[in-house]
Amino acid sequence: MIDYSEKRDFIRMPVDCPVSIRELAADLDEPAQLLDLSAGGVRFIGSRALDAGARLQLTLRPEHPITPPLAAEIAVVRCHEIEDGFDIAASIEMVEPAVYEDV
Repeated sequence: MIDYSEKRDFIRMPVDCPVSIRELAADLDEPAQLLDLSAGGVRFIGSRALDAGARLQLTLRPEHPITPPLAAEIAVVRCHEIEDGFDIAASIEMVEPAVYEDV
């Protein structure tokens, strides 16, 4: 039996890749840097503070074509300032169906 020190519903996987975020009522995507991902949430570095409860669209487009893109609606859980931006944790509220683009 594996003893996880974190009492989470899902294991976090470290992921270091660019993503885009967009407030649901906005038209402009902003770059962010994904830090980790689980079945229930994400953590990323953003360029500005976001309020707890803010709902966003997060889009991940992997470099490798074998991996499908991820588009999800997320809700900010916490945000705190760090040296190079804002460390933001969010719950995944809904995953949208994968859309494959012609390359």
